[in-house]
Amino acid sequence: MITLTRLRFLRSASFLALAGAGLCAGVVHAQETDVEQVVVTAAFDTGAGLATKLPLKLSETPQTITIIDRTRLDEQNLVTLDDVMVNAPGVTVQPGTRLRTAYYARGFVIDTLNFDGIPTSGWNEAVNTEDMAIYQSVELLRGASGLLQGAGSPSGTINLVRKRPSRMLEGQMLVSGGSWANFRAEGDVSAPLTASGDLRARLVSVAEDRDYFYDGGHRRKYLAYGTVEWNLAPRTVIAATLKWQDVDDDATSMGAPRYSDGGALAIPRSRYLGAPWSLRDWRNTQAFVELKHQFGQDWEFKAAVSHIDGDSQLKYASAFGAVNRATGKGPILYGGAYDFDNKETDLDAYLAGGFDLLGRRHQILIGANYWDGRTDQTSYSLPGLGQAVDVFARIPVISAEPATMNYAGDQNTHTRQYGGYGVLRLKLTDRLTAIGGARVSWWETTTERRAIVGGPLTPTGNYRVKGEVTPYGGLVWRAGGPFSLYASYASIFTPQSNLTFEGKVIDPMIGGNLEGGVKGEWFGGRLNASLAAFRIRQSNRAQLDPDHPCVTGATCAYIASGKVESKGFDAQIDGRLTADWTLQAGYTFVDTQYLRDRVASGAASANEGQPFSTFTPRHMVKVWSHYRPPILAGRLGVGGGVNWQSSFYALQGAIRMTQTSYAVANMRVDYALTPRIDLGVNVNNLTGKRYFASIGGTSWNNWYGEPRSVVASLRARF
Repeated sequence: MITLTRLRFLRSASFLALAGAGLCAGVVHAQETDVEQVVVTAAFDTGAGLATKLPLKLSETPQTITIIDRTRLDEQNLVTLDDVMVNAPGVTVQPGTRLRTAYYARGFVIDTLNFDGIPTSGWNEAVNTEDMAIYQSVELLRGASGLLQGAGSPSGTINLVRKRPSRMLEGQMLVSGGSWANFRAEGDVSAPLTASGDLRARLVSVAEDRDYFYDGGHRRKYLAYGTVEWNLAPRTVIAATLKWQDVDDDATSMGAPRYSDGGALAIPRSRYLGAPWSLRDWRNTQAFVELKHQFGQDWEFKAAVSHIDGDSQLKYASAFGAVNRATGKGPILYGGAYDFDNKETDLDAYLAGGFDLLGRRHQILIGANYWDGRTDQTSYSLPGLGQAVDVFARIPVISAEPATMNYAGDQNTHTRQYGGYGVLRLKLTDRLTAIGGARVSWWETTTERRAIVGGPLTPTGNYRVKGEVTPYGGLVWRAGGPFSLYASYASIFTPQSNLTFEGKVIDPMIGGNLEGGVKGEWFGGRLNASLAAFRIRQSNRAQLDPDHPCVTGATCAYIASGKVESKGFDAQIDGRLTADWTLQAGYTFVDTQYLRDRVASGAASANEGQPFSTFTPRHMVKVWSHYRPPILAGRLGVGGGVNWQSSFYALQGAIRMTQTSYAVANMRVDYALTPRIDLGVNVNNLTGKRYFASIGGTSWNNWYGEPRSVVASLRARF
């Protein structure tokens, strides 16, 4: 039912989106003018540069890369980064991890995020998941990426490629509505600000108002994005971008508990087990400035700076505790509140170009980057909680919102990283290319805590990594026809805070990714395929020092000796089979294992030889295809796909909680009412499959996947 409030929202949302279009359109010169062709027209690059920053094709890059372009985003109605990662090959999505959603690849968490190639820390509690309205594509590299990133996990890197202005007036308006009162409006316009087009701008705006499949959940989102590019000279362009986002979530969920024996509760997926006054609000801005200059035959210099400023408030109360299967009792109302404030500044600059040696053209790149992040967290306890919750009642929680919050402490964390990197690509023969590189990194984090209001900030940790070297190397051999064979080694390091017996910080974990495979390229790069075998070993994991047993009241001593392994296969195909038929499909096999894991005595633990990432399914298949049959003048489009994965499980002591294998089918039908107006309908989870997207334990944090949903959208272009 569309209430008066929703009607007012739709009116406001449409006005916001259309106002963005009119703002840029109004400054365009009415006359048409012949413009001089320029060499540099954008500060933003896409493609396989995610691995080395060199302008290489996917077939020339010795790592696995997936690109989900704007066409795919629109076809599947992927409006958030969570939506994209659910459908990205080889990625496991875990809701409710670290107070937000976490993504995993090859068994490890993805903890690095790039914006147009600018490395950032990426994930913090004050920044909500990215909205796809402002991005042209999403690039995903799987495996270690320490060459350009420095510190991080050996899982991979996500790069978000922002929309940029064009030299012509163009734009679009999108309105959509669907299940759970999901209403959304987008406006997107690009326009030249001068007759020559050397100065141009783009503005994107979003307004969203929606409920969730569980009772009481509601979200309101507003987003504005503006970017300006200016050709200072034919070979020089500067770009400035500003993004603002405001998101309010009411009745935010903390997942569901389970029976004490590990079984799933027999309750509807729509049952909300939290307090109706629970909330999660985000407000953040991101600003970017980039300068790019081309000179010589194929040389370029690029420098970029990014600043992220966000704050978030979380107040929650939810059912916590395992349910006794016989009595139906056990959970109590548990909660708290937090204020988060995050600020981060990132800089990246590089110089790249080609040179001739021994009759062949080679490439070299030298660069450096820096990021500085500060997170402030204030914690509160909520009085009046602890009462029993009947999870089988239609409204389990009826407790009033506490009138006060009790201060529970502050924690401030400041992290800096800087380093330099270099890459050399040598054309050894007409068919054989070698790529080598390395990075040297410096990393430091300090943490302070305050226990009482107005009390002193007490240092609780200062951890450093100095001059850490992360090497990179690869070979690519053009085997003939469309095929290339490749092999590579990529590394990354992860700082640790544990101390040795002497009081020194133990060495960082080292993640090394060995990969080899074959790639194919057809139709001038419009269709790409790859098959890769990989093995990741992460060593130096913290273990208790058996030579210095823990003493009550003292700090335990650690050594860096643990080791885990992830190995498997990645296969994917992506692109256009014909002008009217697109396909993106991926299969991933992953096997994870503790190679060395010891107890305090130094003996092998029960983990040794067992999987270390039990929530990572061994098999994943993700397929999406869209086709325009030769009927109705090509106006009709049909799309379909399936995400299938084998079983996964979580352990809590001797209790094993398993989600069996499942498949989620999605489909789309669209029709071009006119050459510029499209109507589309998307249906997700077509069969209404009931499954858990993640399993957190018997007490709470078990998250259902979304049931069947339908969204209809109308898109008008000009």
